Amino acid sequence: MNMKSFISDLFLLLLVSMTATAADRVEIDSLKTDSEESVFTSENVHSDSLYTLIIRDSTDSGRYYRRIHRYRKHWEALIPTQHIFQYAGNMGLFSVGFGWDYGKHRQWETDLLFGFLPKYHTTHNKLTTTLKQTYIPWSIYLQHGLMFDPLSCGIYFNTVYGHEFWGRQPRRYPDKYYEALSTKVRINVFVGQRVGIYVPHNRRKYVKSISAFYEVSTCDLYLRAMFQDKEVTLWDIISLSLGLKFQVF
Repeated sequence: MNMKSFISDLFLLLLVSMTATAADRVEIDSLKTDSEESVFTSENVHSDSLYTLIIRDSTDSGRYYRRIHRYRKHWEALIPTQHIFQYAGNMGLFSVGFGWDYGKHRQWETDLLFGFLPKYHTTHNKLTTTLKQTYIPWSIYLQHGLMFDPLSCGIYFNTVYGHEFWGRQPRRYPDKYYEALSTKVRINVFVGQRVGIYVPHNRRKYVKSISAFYEVSTCDLYLRAMFQDKEVTLWDIISLSLGLKFQVF
């Protein structure tokens, strides 16, 4: 290998290394194969060793950037994609929180909400936490950016902070009186609908879309009461909640 050819190949390799993206650096492997043939046929041992070192370093950098790309991609999945405000629903007078939508058609949603429950006839106010899972079978996209979800359903777990609520049955109750139930964690099921509108691209600043929804829900304790007491009807155990969802991206 003459000096002119070596300098030309070295300049080309450095240019590729500086400008290639994480995905493009995969092509360096093929460049390495072609270059190594010239390395072993060269008479300049010192120059060939330097050239081989540069190729190996570029290949290692490609693996590094690919690893960083995967690392960032996994952490980006933890960024919430939506914010929620919900009124009532057995999770407090009102609740606010954030969540994620995912799936092939964005049909799954997982939300974490924090609620406020006034004291009413008790001694103090209370806070709640709710973990909510929603499934939307299909969506209908209308004109002018409008959308309609004819069915949303799911389950959520709610807990109320306070000494009045317990996870294990207290001794003051008969044995197995509240078997498999507690007042600390409530299991709720719900069905509902929602309607929303997409914000035009040229007007988007903070949100991608805004949706309004309603949900009809009940919890395990209410269902137990209805089956044990014939005077308790379905209308006595269901509750209505309203909410807004702001889709960030």
